[in-house]
Amino acid sequence: MSFNATRLTCFALISAIETDCREAILALDADIDVQIPDGARQAAAHRLARDRKSIGDDLDVLVQYLDFADSYQALLANKQHLSDSLRDSLGTIASQLQALIQVRNRVAHSRPMELGDLALALDVANALVAHSRFDWSATDEVVTRLQREPSFVLGLTVELPADPLKQPQHNLPIPDFDETGFFGRAAELKRIKKALLGAYPVVSVLGDGGIGKTAIALKVAYDLLDAQDSPFDAIVWATAKSTTLTDREISTIGGAIQDSLGLFEAAAKELAGNSQSDQSTDPMEELLEYLEQFRVLLILDNLETVTDHRLRSFLLDLPVGSKVLLTSRIGLGIENPVKLDPLTNEESKRLLRTLAGIRGVDALRTLGDDSLTRLVAKLRGHPLYIKWLVSGVQAGRRPAELVNDNSLLLDFCMSNVWDKLPQPARNVLQTMQIARGPRNLAELAFLSTMSAEKIQTSVLDLMTTNFVTMRHAAEGDLEGSFEPGEFAAQYLSRHQPPSTGLRSQVTARLRELEDMGRDFMAQSRSNPLDPFIIDVRDRADVPTARLLHAAVRELRDGNFDLALEHCAEAQVLSPTYGEVWRVQGIAHYYREDVSTAAEDFERALEHADKSAVMAFHVANFFADATNDLEHALRVVNDALKTNSRNPALLHQLADVSFRMARYGDSVGACSLLGGIPQSMISGHAIAILCLRAAVFGAEDALWNSNLGAAAELLEDALAALEKLDPSDLDVVAADWLIHLSELSARLRRDSDGDEFLVKRAGEFQLAFAQRARTIDPAKLSRLTGQIKHLDDTKRFGFIRRGEQDFFFHRNDLITRDDWNELATSTLVAFDPETTQRGKHGVRVQPLL
Repeated sequence: MSFNATRLTCFALISAIETDCREAILALDADIDVQIPDGARQAAAHRLARDRKSIGDDLDVLVQYLDFADSYQALLANKQHLSDSLRDSLGTIASQLQALIQVRNRVAHSRPMELGDLALALDVANALVAHSRFDWSATDEVVTRLQREPSFVLGLTVELPADPLKQPQHNLPIPDFDETGFFGRAAELKRIKKALLGAYPVVSVLGDGGIGKTAIALKVAYDLLDAQDSPFDAIVWATAKSTTLTDREISTIGGAIQDSLGLFEAAAKELAGNSQSDQSTDPMEELLEYLEQFRVLLILDNLETVTDHRLRSFLLDLPVGSKVLLTSRIGLGIENPVKLDPLTNEESKRLLRTLAGIRGVDALRTLGDDSLTRLVAKLRGHPLYIKWLVSGVQAGRRPAELVNDNSLLLDFCMSNVWDKLPQPARNVLQTMQIARGPRNLAELAFLSTMSAEKIQTSVLDLMTTNFVTMRHAAEGDLEGSFEPGEFAAQYLSRHQPPSTGLRSQVTARLRELEDMGRDFMAQSRSNPLDPFIIDVRDRADVPTARLLHAAVRELRDGNFDLALEHCAEAQVLSPTYGEVWRVQGIAHYYREDVSTAAEDFERALEHADKSAVMAFHVANFFADATNDLEHALRVVNDALKTNSRNPALLHQLADVSFRMARYGDSVGACSLLGGIPQSMISGHAIAILCLRAAVFGAEDALWNSNLGAAAELLEDALAALEKLDPSDLDVVAADWLIHLSELSARLRRDSDGDEFLVKRAGEFQLAFAQRARTIDPAKLSRLTGQIKHLDDTKRFGFIRRGEQDFFFHRNDLITRDDWNELATSTLVAFDPETTQRGKHGVRVQPLL
């Protein structure tokens, strides 16, 4: 689905106005109990539950799910608390509110734009900023940036809070008139819709090429799609457009549908959805079966190329309830035809002025009425002629030159536009010819060796001349990609082939891109948990990943500002690539800007598409950099919902749970890890974490006389150890096991009178001791205790065990450097000795 600059500009303005409304609501929340109307609150809560699969009433979250109308009503509900300037500015747009809401809905739900939508959005934004610039800062920023850099909208993704529409299934494309709105044809629209909703099974729209048949068919389809009483279960679009007019001949469009069977197959495939079409079934019979089972409006576009006998048979056999709308230059004689006449002069003038205004073609927009009337008379009311004229004048030609040329459109119009294109835009267009297929901004910037700003400007130049279109590869794909339109591709291949030098250069860059992609993907697969390894999803990420690798190099060299410059470039090219925000977050953290880094990591997670690796990095940041363990735990648990057996996430769950004193959860996560074959996490690290959690949890439970909890934790620890590889338990683990055996003995003593607990505790005591013996039989003589006293000057201390104290010196530590880790109450394991001076602890090992 392609989007033009008009829709993207409307989105930028409306999104900014919504942002300012939400910020105004949140600003009130600091001082008063903000009143959100019930309907608005319920709608926001429903969107929150749908998008995040969670519920809540937290205002900070709910406000983000208010749409424009709800935000506006919420502000009015609290108007007594608003500043005078904000309240007055809201009043200035009250009369335009409903119209702006309709524009927003068309943007949010990918409905065709209408005449004046862009002008209205600009008028409202300018009015708000002019009245109160301080209250509408986001809107002011967008308005200012549009004046300075209109191309920035190409980096945006249309994404507004919206409720799902109750509508028929459809595959309707965005129509050509989306840029200007639909013009005229009111009587024809009414007649076509009345016929389709009446008794006529087949309705056709007839007229010359370029007269607007496809446009009115799409207008009808979208009107019926949004009608509350629509009688259709599905609206299916199939086109047989197979040729285009050049300056000298009719050229064939490659891959076009050639016959009625192709149309039937395309329509049946759309109705089948995810189901597999039966290849042995006749396509016409299959489609008729669907039309009998469901009430379908089938639209067959450019039908003059496939008027064979099967099509007539198909239409005569059409089941009751389903309808067919045809567009064609030739009638079939069995349908209800609607003849489409050219636009009137007034309609033509409105279309020309509107399109010229949108594209900034002052030479046409400012024409006097008499001159404009004479000009449109020569265009004979054909919308396609008018659009080509505007494109030609936009490229620098005089209107008289264009209308006096006798060749009907493609070659002359395209060549004149090409002649006036800036050289960078030409380079991008010819790069697209060599690197065929959809390419995102990052790929085009790399292949054409342009900066992010330059590539945006060049692509906008191309979009405003209709040389290229912006598309989304699949449902949910948020990154736009660009490729030449079908007419442009034919013109370029014939009249503007790339030079040999450019072809060699772009081909070499393509190979370099492929080599980098293999290297980057190999790196991300070999060590995905390394924070300096960039996760590359596919080919389209590679150019941006290259910038991020450069940023990482600067970070390692301490050049934080240069790293942020690389991130800023990457952000312009790929604003929804999560790794861009993560690397930027690291850079801000290195600059000790933790709050901005936190925002970056949050944004990274939003754009990561449930990536376990991204969740791991984000959780690590919040756990280690901000010590926000609750936040880290939420990130991990959310990620585990879709990555339940990911070892890195489970290890994070165990670690964060331990740090939050949720020792049972930590042992449980370690147990899950023990049952998953993997090589990402050290088995020894898992074992030690499990033992530490068991010790700390049992100590805590026994201290609070919660004997049942202590027994449950000890039992869970034994079960977890059963799943771990015995080779991962070393002499350090043996000391922990000895202490768990002692804790089990303590549980046994404290459980006196509860025969069951006494028995279980005895079993635990033996089991932990046996595991220690397996590691090192000599370990059974070791004891555990806590540091009672330390003398840093003379480097000695005492270990308290029960009622006994054991002297030790720094030289008695297994690792002398551990002296610096000791503190009062530190748990240690040691070998007891009795000397003439008393009890002595040797081979001391801190259990940290």
